[in-house]
Amino acid sequence: RHTHTRVIQAITGHGFVGAYYHLFLPDLPSSCPCRTSDIQFRLHILSECPLYEEHRHLLLAASQDLSPSAILRTHKGLTALAKFIDTSNAFGKS
Repeated sequence: RHTHTRVIQAITGHGFVGAYYHLFLPDLPSSCPCRTSDIQFRLHILSECPLYEEHRHLLLAASQDLSPSAILRTHKGLTALAKFIDTSNAFGKS
């Protein structure tokens, strides 16, 4: 259930990511904990953030170019996203 909730949050962009905080909770930090992005965006987590590099192979199995539409809108992508979230704790509150 916890993973499913974070998958939905990743799809909608309404969850524990800096871009959400930046828009709706401006008193909370919105930068990525990796310190390479001033605002932590969903795409940053999926394709660039060094904190999730060791788990990114799970997403690459669904989309070699880490296409957000392939990851967030296909069965194969969503299955990979769920595994990525479950093993990396991505999109969780830090």
